[in-house]
Amino acid sequence: MSSIISRFYNRNSVIVFSVVAVSAYFAYRYYQRRRRTDTFADEDALHREIRRRRVEKLVELRDKLEQLLGSLDNFQPELPDTEDDECIVCNSAKAIIQTYPCKHRVLCRRCFVRTLQVAVNDLNLPLKCVVCRARIQTLDRDRHEGNPTLALLGANILF
Repeated sequence: MSSIISRFYNRNSVIVFSVVAVSAYFAYRYYQRRRRTDTFADEDALHREIRRRRVEKLVELRDKLEQLLGSLDNFQPELPDTEDDECIVCNSAKAIIQTYPCKHRVLCRRCFVRTLQVAVNDLNLPLKCVVCRARIQTLDRDRHEGNPTLALLGANILF
């Protein structure tokens, strides 16, 4: 019996080698695809978790903005000294929010919070300057250290 196999092997070694090589290739591809599918499942679970955390943070941020806007309704805005000091949105309050790195000071507190609220609701983050569209990295915190509502805004919102 072994002589039959040995004769067959000697005569058809190329065919046997080809069958073994093709089988090994398909086994390799199968395990590679299976490993990739497992990796995709892990990545998909990770992306779902990240998305869930982002939604939670956005809901928390929306609630904080609602509270901040409510507290600003009781706040009397400063009147502008000159036309250049006016808020470019409402034209009735002094523009005191300065953005960095562009250093534009064109929005009052209330209009800035509303702009931020719209950006969060529309998912247009990171926030950009209304004048030059540069990404806002921080706000002028020195101007509103005495006001706890704006200190809350400057301390808890990272752009």
